[in-house]
Amino acid sequence: MKRSSVRAFGVACFLIGAILTIANQYNIPIITSKEENVQQYKEQIAELELQLKKANEKLEQTEQTKQNSEAVQSKETTQETQEVESSQENTIPDKSDKIVSGTLYIYSGLTSAEVAQKLKDLGVIKNSVEMELFLAQPEYAKSIQKGQFELDSSMSVEEIANIITGKPQE
Repeated sequence: MKRSSVRAFGVACFLIGAILTIANQYNIPIITSKEENVQQYKEQIAELELQLKKANEKLEQTEQTKQNSEAVQSKETTQETQEVESSQENTIPDKSDKIVSGTLYIYSGLTSAEVAQKLKDLGVIKNSVEMELFLAQPEYAKSIQKGQFELDSSMSVEEIANIITGKPQE
């Protein structure tokens, strides 16, 4: 065997050892198993579900506070003011009934959280955490497609997820 071949083999072994040591020191996974990925997804889903639960609790508290303040205001107002308010309410359209549509642009490197935030910013969804939880599921997480998608607020979270992942509608 030639001396240069032995030297090259020795240098390669040294470099591999150095790379593995550095990766271990900075907790960089070199080889990951599917079981580890599944465990990571489960942990992320549990964390996001906890965040969703906290957000729903805050929303309920806010609604209760709003209802309480409305009750106090209604007691203080006169009958004449109530009639004016009811006539104004009839002429103002309810914004929650409007269907908002928009174009979602997805490019390489976007995470499911960023996609959910973009959908919320467009007004297509109201709760980005719910969408993020849905997209964090293993069957959706790795299959988000690049491109532009026409979406509207009448679609369910599952329909939107199926569209942006290219899955067939059921």
